[in-house]
Amino acid sequence: MKRAVMNRVVDDFLSLLPLMRRSVSKKVLKSALAQIEEPITMPQFEIMKTLLEEGRLHIAKIGEKLSIPKPQMTHLIDRLVSLEIVQRQADKIDRRTINIALTTKGKTMIEEHDGMVRESIIGKLSCLTDAELQEMSDSLRKLSRILFKLQ
Repeated sequence: MKRAVMNRVVDDFLSLLPLMRRSVSKKVLKSALAQIEEPITMPQFEIMKTLLEEGRLHIAKIGEKLSIPKPQMTHLIDRLVSLEIVQRQADKIDRRTINIALTTKGKTMIEEHDGMVRESIIGKLSCLTDAELQEMSDSLRKLSRILFKLQ
């Protein structure tokens, strides 16, 4: 019985990931990112958001958190550096280690555009009833708690 439930959970989980990516990333965030003056891609936006939340991080740690392969991370970071959105900084303890940090321009950009992203998501959610919104909120909080346990 437990194995059958686990298999159902795995199936549900695997079908949910692409659906969320298509619904949130492609439709909502893409339209919000189009309003940004700089040509920012979704993975670059995710890197910026991670750096805003976490502060200075090693490139490998960012890639690990976002499930982005190292070769792709190097390209994404190089592009953000060229746009002066992030900068490379030597680690204070081990100068051989290079960390990535948002620049003032990057912080300003992400903070200003976070509102646009939020409004875009609210626009998409506006078709739901109050009951559906509450159910979605409760479900997402439960899912977050469960996924946190799996870390």
